[in-house]
Amino acid sequence: MSITQLKILAISTDAEDVRHVHEILANDPSHEIELHDARILKQALRQLRETRFDAVLLHLPAGRDSSLSALGTLLEHTSGIPVVVLTERDDEELAVLALKAGAQDALSRESLDGGLVARAIRFAIERHQLHVALQAMALLDDLTGLYNRRGFQTLGKQQMKIADRTRKRLSHLFVDVDGLKSINDRFGHREGDLMLLETAELLRSTFRESDLIARIGGDEFVVLAMDVGSPSQDQWTARLEEQLRSHNARPGRRYPLSLSLGFAYYDPAFPCALSDLLDRADTLMYEQKRGKRRLSPLGGVAARRTPSRGVRRDVKRAD
Repeated sequence: MSITQLKILAISTDAEDVRHVHEILANDPSHEIELHDARILKQALRQLRETRFDAVLLHLPAGRDSSLSALGTLLEHTSGIPVVVLTERDDEELAVLALKAGAQDALSRESLDGGLVARAIRFAIERHQLHVALQAMALLDDLTGLYNRRGFQTLGKQQMKIADRTRKRLSHLFVDVDGLKSINDRFGHREGDLMLLETAELLRSTFRESDLIARIGGDEFVVLAMDVGSPSQDQWTARLEEQLRSHNARPGRRYPLSLSLGFAYYDPAFPCALSDLLDRADTLMYEQKRGKRRLSPLGGVAARRTPSRGVRRDVKRAD
């Protein structure tokens, strides 16, 4: 049987509780347990900041309100760590409330036996890992591996909060792949998928790892970049144009890859919702797309810009 090393933090005001849990976990043959303990929540939070734990055991105090308050505070600081709670008695209602709040499991101190805690911890870790994996899948685009619309909205709002705190602008780019429907009709949807994969790789190679890149629709991509010594819009456009020309110059291509762009900016001095920023760049991108008279033989990109406090205009979309 393989031995897995686990580092567990037990939080309880009762030293006897910690000793009893240590004895139980020491008898688990499938793991080597390194048990740490904390008497108060403040001490536990400090340990969680300084050390990476595989799981947390929290002894809930007798009062229901104080129990859930302590659990809520702990969960705010342990988003990447499963929490198993120990209740004073067989309190089914408190156990359900703890699980609804985010605990992975709830055990009664009165019914603990030699293997129950160890199994609960193992299952809690496995469930938590599965939950994290499913969350990641829900935020990623299946085809390109970029973030999807949900991922962009989730992480984009976080980026805007950071921009507000640091007083840094955000550059927002809306990208539309020209002629995807025509490619699908002429060569089939498999070729259209390859076109989207090429666009995703082009954006990855143009922008920084710290920039948020997502595919939010069939032929629509977005980029959100923090303006920390970042290139200007003209520099981004020139870099993307160069990457695109190099890509289209490869031998054996049956068609050029062409993109339409729209730029917008988020200025913390004039805050707006993420959806408004998205609509602003989307509108400008479609204005630029409609204004194209013909595609360059090598394909191309062109961009329209808006100031941080641009006026939203409704336009009729047309490919």
